[in-house]
Amino acid sequence: MSTKEIEFEDCFPTSFRDLGNGYTKAFVTFIDILGFRDIIQNEPPDIVNQKLDAMSLFSSLPQMRAAEHTEDLALPIVIQFSDSIIRIQPASGEDELSIARGYFGELSSLTLMQGNLVCNGILIRGGLTYGDVCVREGRVFGPAFNRAYAIESSLARYPRILIDEFLTLNNGDNPIVSQVGSASWTQMQSDIFEYLDRAEDGQWILDYLPHLFQAERSNNISCKDVLFAHRDSIVELLKKSMKSGKEEPKAKIRWMANYHNKIINRSFSKLRDDSDKTQDSLIIDLN
Repeated sequence: MSTKEIEFEDCFPTSFRDLGNGYTKAFVTFIDILGFRDIIQNEPPDIVNQKLDAMSLFSSLPQMRAAEHTEDLALPIVIQFSDSIIRIQPASGEDELSIARGYFGELSSLTLMQGNLVCNGILIRGGLTYGDVCVREGRVFGPAFNRAYAIESSLARYPRILIDEFLTLNNGDNPIVSQVGSASWTQMQSDIFEYLDRAEDGQWILDYLPHLFQAERSNNISCKDVLFAHRDSIVELLKKSMKSGKEEPKAKIRWMANYHNKIINRSFSKLRDDSDKTQDSLIIDLN
């Protein structure tokens, strides 16, 4: 099957809106396309635009909210320049769970974004944080923007989205704990950590593939199709990196292949064992 078939049908670009002159509390994610310079050098402009359009489309996914909310509350502000995306999700709402719902919704939306982009041959890296940001008249700045950019540019390195460490803590440094209290945080913590995993270097990363497997999709696409689309896309990228002879992109795609194999072995061992022929194996051969 073509990896282009894996799409989220109900997403739409987010119209730009101001948040005023002052700072607003928000979840901020800075996202970058990996290997964009090589894409420009090796692909015609229409293909480059397709990749940028896909990045804009999937990064604009509205949050899924179980509780009642206004439409704007679930809509992120998305600013794109060249190969970078800034996704800003204001933590609006007066009830005590507003930040927690925003956090959980943001992890869910980023899961769909990253998974769909990988299945379409686009690898990204990013950093998610929470804090003060100002969005007005086409400009964005603030401590949370600076921190998200620093996480993406200095720590992410591989095709992964890092979660700011303080959003995982069990004390008052975590704004969710400060808002809902330690008892409520303990109750919701297991659900949040279902989306996270400790990487080999100790960073918290978005563990998106299991949730992409379970996500809503077109009727003619099975859960297993999603895993194969993910595998096929990485295999194709790996082949291209081998031909290029460049070590840095090869290392980054190998990291992604290792992540794919790790999740298949951890969460989908039965599907792995049922697909033991070379051409049907869900495991990516790195030899």
